[in-house]
Amino acid sequence: MTEPLSAPGKIFLAGEYAVLDGRPALVMAVDRHLHATWEPAATVLILHRPSGLVWDGGAAPEQLRFAVRAADLALRLCAEEGLPRQAFRLVYEDDFTEGGVKLGLGGSAAASVIAVRAACAAQGRALTDAEALRLALAAHFIEQGGAGSGADVAACALGGVQQVRARLPWRTAEEAMALPARDILRADPVETRAVQVSKEARFLLAFTGKAADTRVLVRRVRSFREGDPRRWRAVADEIGARAESLRTALEAGAPESALDSVRAGAAAMARLGEEAGAAIITADLALACALAASAGAAGKPSGAGGGDCAVVLAFGDEARDRAEAALRPHFRVLRVAPA
Repeated sequence: MTEPLSAPGKIFLAGEYAVLDGRPALVMAVDRHLHATWEPAATVLILHRPSGLVWDGGAAPEQLRFAVRAADLALRLCAEEGLPRQAFRLVYEDDFTEGGVKLGLGGSAAASVIAVRAACAAQGRALTDAEALRLALAAHFIEQGGAGSGADVAACALGGVQQVRARLPWRTAEEAMALPARDILRADPVETRAVQVSKEARFLLAFTGKAADTRVLVRRVRSFREGDPRRWRAVADEIGARAESLRTALEAGAPESALDSVRAGAAAMARLGEEAGAAIITADLALACALAASAGAAGKPSGAGGGDCAVVLAFGDEARDRAEAALRPHFRVLRVAPA
């Protein structure tokens, strides 16, 4: 008997890059889900149905490496807890790509969350949301080579809109890998707070059709941070402040303040790109933000920038429809909501 699993995608509403140093980020799980199924099997197999890739041991294919790492960490936990090993077959039924281009919805984070839940379920070990978050976050951190804040994993594991502060106790991937899985489960790598959003808030995603090279962008920002800590702190403080002000405005139901915070967050990301020599705000993203503003909405890059998508915030159906009409001649646009 197969068991279905799913995890939502995510978008960043605010706080990108600054979250790496413990400042707040605002992330939202969206109502677009990654789906998978698992069932008992003779050996452990992980498959990605859209691509036809299969992992049955050894080095993992690029598209499956996050899932493989997450499943391995979950199996280690169950073994440490004395549970007999039970093999299983995990099949990813879809992903967050269209036309061969990734949508920037956190596919690796969602795949990690699904994999730890499937692997533990196959051993008869139920995971709480907090446990799934900690295991998936550690696996994601390891596969990113000791990089990332875990905010994307938090959104995929917990759902809704979350304010996240990174508190990662591991400095390197090697340090995390060397720990017993039970120690990882006892860690508290991120501080999360659920954010209540006004019922009038509307969200759009405008896709550029160009995948971002997040690793290159993050590497350049890290180089800037290490080379000029004073200038880094100034721009990171501004990005973090915009995340705080957006949270406050969303919870208070203050539309104009929320829109101002999104626009100011986009400007701060553009400044960071200029300072770091990183193409965070591309011409397509700048156009999406300008079109959103012209329609009375507000837009900014979601995540690292450099491509993928812009997230657009509006209040009420009329404002959303105006923004959507302005964006559609230039971009593929999706309506999304908190999941």
